[in-house]
Amino acid sequence: MRFDIFCHVVDNYGDVGVCWRLVKRLAQTHFTSSDHFTSPDKDHFRLFCDYPELVEKVAGDDGLREILSLGVELLPWNSADQSITEDIYPDIVIETFSCELPAVYSGKLKSFSKALIINLEYLSAETWTISAHGLPSPPSQSDDLLRYFYYPGFTPESGGLLQGKLPSTDENNTFIPRSLDQIWRKLRPSSEAKRVSIFTYGGEKLTQLLNQMLRSNQPLDLLVCGENALKTCQVWLEEEFSEPVSRNFLQLIPMPFIPQDDFDWLLHACDLNFVRGEDSFVRAQWAGKPFVWDIYPQEDDAHHIKLDAFLGMYLQNALPSGKKAAYAAMHWEEFADWWQALHPMTQHAVMWRQELMKSQIKGDLAIRLRDFILEKLKKG
Repeated sequence: MRFDIFCHVVDNYGDVGVCWRLVKRLAQTHFTSSDHFTSPDKDHFRLFCDYPELVEKVAGDDGLREILSLGVELLPWNSADQSITEDIYPDIVIETFSCELPAVYSGKLKSFSKALIINLEYLSAETWTISAHGLPSPPSQSDDLLRYFYYPGFTPESGGLLQGKLPSTDENNTFIPRSLDQIWRKLRPSSEAKRVSIFTYGGEKLTQLLNQMLRSNQPLDLLVCGENALKTCQVWLEEEFSEPVSRNFLQLIPMPFIPQDDFDWLLHACDLNFVRGEDSFVRAQWAGKPFVWDIYPQEDDAHHIKLDAFLGMYLQNALPSGKKAAYAAMHWEEFADWWQALHPMTQHAVMWRQELMKSQIKGDLAIRLRDFILEKLKKG
């Protein structure tokens, strides 16, 4: 079975992170036979991206080698037009985040293929996505292509969450990824300072957070990830920094770009994580640690609706102390007011991770998508 997956970069690493993780999971999830355990060389995947160099960066050398062995091709977006012939055409086309297929490619699909087209949407906890999940988009014109909408989600009725390999939860595990080995040597002992990863969009909210952390006199090692957060920290420090810099009880550590799997490990190893795009947002939850979501602002403050929908689900079964603190943290209220409740926030994060595990009883997003595809193909 042949798959073409399209990734148009909007939010830089966020879109690429989701698409890379998706194609990796799909390549590990065999489709060809009904028992799903056939040789992977019978399935072929092409990932078309307008910034393939970002995909390579996110994957890392080991990740690229692994995925190539599973029959995945990474191709530039503009090569899609020449990728379909009378002999080579896809069975499944996945448009991620409502990206529009290249016009020539789309025309060739109409001529050579009866491909099943799936529009993989953004993750949301809003209830309307459940009713929209799996619905077709009937063609408005006779020659338009039929599409199905696929909505990821947190419940068994949704399209599920991408899972894949999770870092070990064994506290005695001494493994440290190679890309983080030197960084970890610069941290204070965990008994002396809490470890906080900061991967945000930067700007005024982060500046205010740094000021609040400074006033709190809490010993914190801040692992600063991504260009936006690093630039804001440099402005706040009033100096560029390529090595750890201390201010009062704070130590700010500039992070190099690390592969996706190593970033997953980082989230698991920290006491608190500030995250932003969909991929890091989901991985922070799989890490089972407290997190703050720097949700991307949208017009008409639509992002507040999305945040509140998630918090309504995330905090539904939280104990009062953890619920109040997590709500305050997610709304970027005064750091000192919620930091003291880190322990109940951590307990809740572990409980939420267990709830997510149970919600994936039908499989993660890749498994559910596989079953959705096989069902549609069976019906013809």
